[in-house]
Amino acid sequence: MISFNHSGLPVAAMRHLVVLILAATLLTACATTRELNIAHPISKPIPLPALAGSRSVDGDDYYVQFVSEFESQAGGDSKSDCRDFGGGYAKGGTQSLLLFQIRNEPLHFSREAPGLAFQAQAGHCQMSLEAKKVYLTPWMRLDLGKDTQIDYSFISSNDAGFDLGKIGSDVNTASNVLALTGVGTGVALVGKLASGLMVNTGKQQAAQAPKPEGGKRRQETRTLPPVVSLGTTGASLNPARFDVFELAESKLASAKTEPLGEVRVYADAKPSLLLKTAANGLPDARDLSLEELWRSQIQTGKGLTGLQPFIAQSEHPEHPNLQPDWNHYHELETACRKLKIALKDLGFNRFDRNAVLYYFLDKNPDWKNYNVAAQSLMSGESRYNQAREFRGKGFGGCLIPEDYETMKAMGLTVNGAQDWENMAKQMQEKESYIAAIRSVERQLSAAIRNANSNEMEHQLFPLIVNDGNAGKVLLQDRLGNFGLEKLLNLPAVPGEGVVVSAAQLAQVFASLKVAELSCAHPAFEQGKPMRNVAILVFATGPEGALAKGGALEYEFDGGRIVRLAIQSPAFRDFKQDVASHPEIGDCRIDPALLQRL
Repeated sequence: MISFNHSGLPVAAMRHLVVLILAATLLTACATTRELNIAHPISKPIPLPALAGSRSVDGDDYYVQFVSEFESQAGGDSKSDCRDFGGGYAKGGTQSLLLFQIRNEPLHFSREAPGLAFQAQAGHCQMSLEAKKVYLTPWMRLDLGKDTQIDYSFISSNDAGFDLGKIGSDVNTASNVLALTGVGTGVALVGKLASGLMVNTGKQQAAQAPKPEGGKRRQETRTLPPVVSLGTTGASLNPARFDVFELAESKLASAKTEPLGEVRVYADAKPSLLLKTAANGLPDARDLSLEELWRSQIQTGKGLTGLQPFIAQSEHPEHPNLQPDWNHYHELETACRKLKIALKDLGFNRFDRNAVLYYFLDKNPDWKNYNVAAQSLMSGESRYNQAREFRGKGFGGCLIPEDYETMKAMGLTVNGAQDWENMAKQMQEKESYIAAIRSVERQLSAAIRNANSNEMEHQLFPLIVNDGNAGKVLLQDRLGNFGLEKLLNLPAVPGEGVVVSAAQLAQVFASLKVAELSCAHPAFEQGKPMRNVAILVFATGPEGALAKGGALEYEFDGGRIVRLAIQSPAFRDFKQDVASHPEIGDCRIDPALLQRL
């Protein structure tokens, strides 16, 4: 039989309703108020290392980009007991928002960005925490980025009509700065004249929120210590971190704190945005071309564009000419200077600037002459006056010594001021050395050409010396079939040669019947000039002791010959040296003469 109470409801139904009402009342009384809290930021400086070859960090060495990132520390079983039996009966909830305000006055840069957003209802499981990696700024040169100031506001509210999550989303959309990386996927630069190209740098207004309607709202705003510091003694990165925790309170239980993680605000640093990095940490600018650099992708507020149009479309007053007459030195020097100024004002650091300038100038022959390799200059046909002419076109109206040093640090082959000082000294020594060769050569050639053997002997006597004995010299036969022994009535001549008198030497030259004699070149061994050794070639007449002719090598000291060797023109690779460099100093040997021999 079913019993009814006075209200007309069955007794069992009435009991069930009472249980539900009591449970709801109890759960509401036990409902937990949960909100997010952050600790004061902790900052510890980390020295920014000086790059290889530098003693300290300069503001022109690095780029920096400011980043906010959340790292969770919540335990894996923190919600293993999630049941939220009374969550459906709880009213309202709490919201929290961490909002960054970033300013850089010299760059007229300003934006806001949410660091994290938190929403929670009374139930243990009914919460959400949105915390993503946020790029707070584009890449900026270190000396410009050091003036970046970051404020943070922590806002909490339990007003249901106050949607902090939507406010954070609207702020992020209104002031979006793209997540920027390096070459190939986008480069970000902010310079004094880049306004409107990178981001909207005007002051931005946060989304307007309705006034609280009976709820509580709490906001605290503070300024972070400088995330990047740059001084006369160096630079440091000063990352800041906030401990983030959840505070749960109820009327029937004591407050409980649960750590959720930490927010880190830090700066990334890199020495180049256009170049790869070498093993020593410096940018590597080798094996590139101007066309490749022009195609480097720059991320702007309007999308991707190449480096060349990025510079061309900038509002720089210099208006650099990116297509000058590559063979006109002064026009190219002027274009280089304007391009250098524009690149710096647009925010490029010394590595990226000088990589572009190097390949910009590399289309010019004067640039190639200025940066000629020392070995090529010394072993080639260049004279001191010609080298001085090369040095005079070093694009001094555009580049300073530090630019050349930066290019060297990136692996590029250039000649700095000290390199040219060294080469000038070597060229002078070379010309002095050539002059000494030429002095001995003139005296020897005059004697050989003398048809009178007695007069030849008198000319040779003061020119030759052996162990301090004038009128004698070491003579070597490197042909083997010359017949020197028979000619001088000597036993077999050893490999190291035999000491002969001026009269005997005159007899040898007379028997050769020299018909044609070249000037002398320095002798080279393994690509390096031998000290005080020179070689000339000679052609013989039809009755000479040698068919066609050969080469004569002489070693001298103090203007006197101490050794003579009769040898093949191919000995010491002399024939190939002459073919490669027929003219050295004021001496030109016709390669055709060697071919006849």
